[in-house]
Formats: sequence, structure tokens, C-alpha cells
Amino acid sequence: MIKSLQQKIKDYFRSTRFQTTLWYSIILLFFEIILGAIIYIYVNNSMRKELDHSLIKQAETIYNFVQKSDINLADFEADSIYASPDELVYDLIFEALAYNPKNTFVQIKVKDKIVFKTANLVSTTFNFKDQKEGLELFDYNDPNLSDYLIRVVNFKKKEYNITVAYPLDLIYSTLNNLLQLYILIFPFSLIISFVVGAFLSFRALARIDKIINRTEEIDAYNLNAYLEGEDASDEYGRLVRTLNNMLKRIKSSIEYMNYFTVSASHELKTPLTILRGELELALKSTKSNEEYLEIIKSSYEETMRLINIIDRLFLITKLDNSIINLNISPIDLTNLLNRVVNDFSFLLREKKIKVKYNLDTNDDLFINADGELLKQLFINLLDNAIKYSYPETEIVINCKKTPENKVRFEIINQSEHIPEDVLPHLFERFYRVESSRNRGLGGIGLGLSIVKQIVDLHKFSINLKSEKEGYFIVSIIM
Repeated sequence: MIKSLQQKIKDYFRSTRFQTTLWYSIILLFFEIILGAIIYIYVNNSMRKELDHSLIKQAETIYNFVQKSDINLADFEADSIYASPDELVYDLIFEALAYNPKNTFVQIKVKDKIVFKTANLVSTTFNFKDQKEGLELFDYNDPNLSDYLIRVVNFKKKEYNITVAYPLDLIYSTLNNLLQLYILIFPFSLIISFVVGAFLSFRALARIDKIINRTEEIDAYNLNAYLEGEDASDEYGRLVRTLNNMLKRIKSSIEYMNYFTVSASHELKTPLTILRGELELALKSTKSNEEYLEIIKSSYEETMRLINIIDRLFLITKLDNSIINLNISPIDLTNLLNRVVNDFSFLLREKKIKVKYNLDTNDDLFINADGELLKQLFINLLDNAIKYSYPETEIVINCKKTPENKVRFEIINQSEHIPEDVLPHLFERFYRVESSRNRGLGGIGLGLSIVKQIVDLHKFSINLKSEKEGYFIVSIIM
């Protein structure tokens, strides 16, 4: 029980669901950190800009109040109202000071003489070297005034030098609180993002689990059971459609293999049965030399038939598995056709069939192809033509150059008419038309199938035509 639970936990951590959740959490937290950094920087810049604007406005206001008074503060003399310049200036700039917090530092110089400074500057004086005409903004550090940096605006115009400063403790305190808030929220964000990510990944991958469970139920015995969900237009729909198409191809392949096995077994069984019967007959009783010779002759024919079937099956296997490497070279079609026809001379005489050539003698009928495969192609076509031709008829072979500098090959024989819808099936393996055309002919339905594969391998084109007048035409453009 414990081991099973441990295995489930390990499987979960290896699963796409966990990885999706983890990536979702990492991305969400990454964007949260980026957002927090942006807010932190924005708050810092905004507060500094507001402080700078306030200090500049205060410095300019103080300058306007003092400058418009027309009082010579540098040569001030005490009277019954003001005992010192501080009291006079305080009255002048009281309105400007009233708008700012109590910890604002203000210092006023007239002709390098300090005429006023706020109470919080009693023991300290701002002395800045290389002061330039106009406004200057900078940070200033003085532990006697504040534990934090001090933001300073120094306004110098004519004989007046006005300094307004404010410690950055409020900004630092606000940013520190913001940072602590993020640190406090971070663990909760991590938990929430993981929970939400797990929920979303579970919802997103639930359909995948359904597809997996359904797929596990399908085997070679129930390939008709397809997956549901093809109608969906998303990625899951595409996945289901792809898997269903794969199942259809697997089903088709298995059906073909079963049909291939049954057909091949049937075709091999017939000559083997004949061989067995003849051998049993030869062993049962003594025969004359002529009888033994006849048995041997018949056995030889059946053996050659077996070899022919096996050779064709072997060739199909090599073509199917791309084992054959094309050995392309220039082939003389005239010479090759003559040799193939000569090989069939015995069968031609037996069925009293003649072969008529219509070869283009004005051009050299050469093409680039694999000589052995091309010979097998012509053998299959001529064998098919002889097998299904009416006795005492003529097979016509046409071979001419086309305007596109290709070669058009045609072989025409007289036989029963084949319906138009049946013609494409003639390229299928073990397919034979169920009519008197193939009764007792002994073919296994592989000839045209091999021809089609050789044609496709060379990227030629082939066309079949059966005319009602009784002519069957095979045309190949090479």
C-alpha cells in the first residue's frame, strides 16, 4: 500500500500534469515579481518626482516673497518689531513654510550671509561648494539631520541663495512597507498559483487521460472501435483525428496482411497439393518410364510455378520495404522487348498468339531505368497479355517517342471487356476479375500490382483501358 502510494507520487512528479503546473506557477510568479519590481520602481520615482516638485515650488515661492519685500536683509538693523533677520524673514515666508511638514529644512543666504534657517537647522549649516546660478537637485547625507538621505533643492539667483531640503524617510518607509507586503504575499501567491495551475492542468489534460484510457482498450481484435472527439476544432480534436487515421491505417494493414497470408497460402497450397498427389501416385505402384517421365514433367511444372510465386512475393516484399536500390542506366527498349518476347515464344506458340511490333525506328528508344526491374515489368505485362488473350489472336506492342522526348509504351491484347469501375482494382494484390476471363488460368493476381510498383518507383505513369470491342490496353509513359 505504501509502496503503491510512493509510486503514484513519483509518477505524478514525472507527469506532464505536474510539469505543466510547475511551469504555470513559475511563469505566474515570474510575472508577479516583474510586476512588483515595476510597482516598486514606479512608486519610488513618483514619490521622488512629487517631492522634487514640492521642494522646487517652495524654493521659488520663498524667493518671490523675499525678493518682492524690497528689504535689505544683508544690512538688517534691529528695531522695536524685529529683533533679528530671522524674525523678519519668518514673517515674510510664513505662508510658504505653512504648506510643508515640520521636518522641512530651509536656509536663506543673502550675499553669502545667512539671514534665515529653520529651527531644525540650529546646529547645522548647508555649505555647498561650486553653487551655480539656477536650480540644483541632489541627495545630501548628514547624520546630524537625518538617518536617511536628504533631498536638496538649491535655488541661486542674484544675491539670493535659497536651500530647501527634506529627508527621504517617508519614501524609504513606504517602499519598505511595500516590500514587506510582497514578502508576506509571496508564499500565498505560490500556494494559490500551484493550486490554480494544478486545477487548470487537470482540466486541460483530462481529455488526454480519456484518450489514453480509450486507446488502451483498442487492440488487434477491435480495431473498429475509434476514439471520440473528432469534431473538436482544437488540438485535442486534431490529436483524435490523427489517432483515428492511424488506427484506420493499422486496420487496413492488418486486413491486408491477413488477406495476403490467406491468398498466398491458397496459391502455394495448390501446386504443393498437386506435387504431393503425384508423388504419392508414383510411390503406390510401379510405373513405366513414360509414366514416370510424365509425373516428373508435371512435378517440374508445379515446382516452377511455386518458384514463380515465391519470387513474386519476395519482389513485392523488397518493393514494400524499399530494399531495392535503383541501378539507373541507359536501356535499349527495342533490344529488351525482343529478348522478353523470345522468352515467351513457347507460350505464344501454345496459344497460337502472334506478337506485332510497332516500334519507332526513326529514334533510338533509350530510357534511363533499372534494367532488371524494367525487364520484370515487361515480363509481367506480356505474361498477363498472353494469359488473358483469346487463342489465335494478336498482341500489339507500340513503342514511340512523344513530343516531350519521353517514350510511350503500349501493349494491347484481345480479351473480355472489363468494366470501368473495376480497372483501378487490377493494381491491387491478389485481385482477379470474377469472370470466365480468369477461369483455370492459374494466376495469383500479383502481375499488375508489381508493374504498378515498378512504375511508381521510376516515377513513370501508367493507364489501363478496356474497350468494348474487346481490346485491353496498358499504356506507360516513361
